[in-house]
Amino acid sequence: MKATACIIDDEIHCRSTLHEILSERHPGIECLGSADNVADGIALVKSKRPEILFLDIELGRMTGFDLLKAIAPLRPHVIFTTAHEGYAVRAIRFNALDYLLKPVVPEELDEAVLKAIGEISNGHRVGDMPSLLGTMMSDRQIALPVSNGLAVVHLDDIMYCSSDNNYTEVFARGEKKPYVISRPLSEFDSFLVPQGFVRIHQSHLVHRKHIKRYVKGEGGEVIMMDGRNLPVSRRQKADLMEALEKL
Repeated sequence: MKATACIIDDEIHCRSTLHEILSERHPGIECLGSADNVADGIALVKSKRPEILFLDIELGRMTGFDLLKAIAPLRPHVIFTTAHEGYAVRAIRFNALDYLLKPVVPEELDEAVLKAIGEISNGHRVGDMPSLLGTMMSDRQIALPVSNGLAVVHLDDIMYCSSDNNYTEVFARGEKKPYVISRPLSEFDSFLVPQGFVRIHQSHLVHRKHIKRYVKGEGGEVIMMDGRNLPVSRRQKADLMEALEKL
C-alpha cells in the first residue's frame, strides 16, 4: 500500500539516512518533503498533510511536541526518531505510533512503517485509540502510564478493569495492587473488547479467560480467578454469555 510522509529532523545526515532507507525498503512511501526546524516543519505539514510524520524530538530550542501542538487538529501518524530515551512517556501521551532510537535500525523502521500502513489501510484515525494505550508493543504487550512512569503489561495478564469516575484500576495477575490510570473505563473498553475482554457492567471490564464462575441472577455476577465477585448488569448479560461461549 502507498502512503505519504514527511521528515522533520535538524540533522541532515539523519534526514538523508531515513530517506534512503525508506526509498530502498518501502518504495510505496512517498516523501513529500523534509524540514530541519519546528517553524518550517509546521508549514510543511500544514501544506502537504502527510499521512505519516517522521519526527525528531529535540529541534533546536523547540521540540517535536511543540510542532504537534501547533499543527492540531491535523493528526498524522507520528513515528518519533530520537537519540534520547527519556521522552518515551510523553511520546505515548501524544499518541505516537512508534518511538525509534537513533541510529535508526532498518528492521525497527520496517515494523513502524508496517504498523502505520496497517492503521491507514484499516481507516484508523489518530486519536481513535486512547493515548494511554497508544503503543501496542510486540507479543500483545501494552504500556500503561502510571504515576512514576510506564508499566508494561501483557494483555493476557490483565484480569479486569474497574472504574471509579475518571480513574480506572487495572488488576493484573501477579500484582499485589492495581495500576491506577487517570482515564475513564470507556477508553479501555474501545481498545480491549476486540482483544478478548467483555464489558459486564458500567464499572467493570473483564478478560473472559480470567472468569472462574458465573453466578445466575437478574444480571448475575462473575467470580474472577483472584476470588473477587463482580456484578453483571442486565443489559450486559447477553454480551457476557456470548463471550463465555467463545472460551
